[in-house]
Amino acid sequence: MGMNIGINEYTLAIITTNTNLKSGGCPVFYAKDNKELQNKAMLTSKCVGGMVHEITPGTLIIVKH
Repeated sequence: MGMNIGINEYTLAIITTNTNLKSGGCPVFYAKDNKELQNKAMLTSKCVGGMVHEITPGTLIIVKH
């Protein structure tokens, strides 16, 4: 049995309508409204093969599982 070594789960991006939100190590994309928020999350997740999760209303993260 081998050990699975490496990063397997991590946050790829944050998409938010909150322009005050900052991140120290993850890209943040800002959206002007909920429609743009959902669209940016869907397109970004498709590009990177990640899953979208809602953290708070108006803030979504894309993670790799």
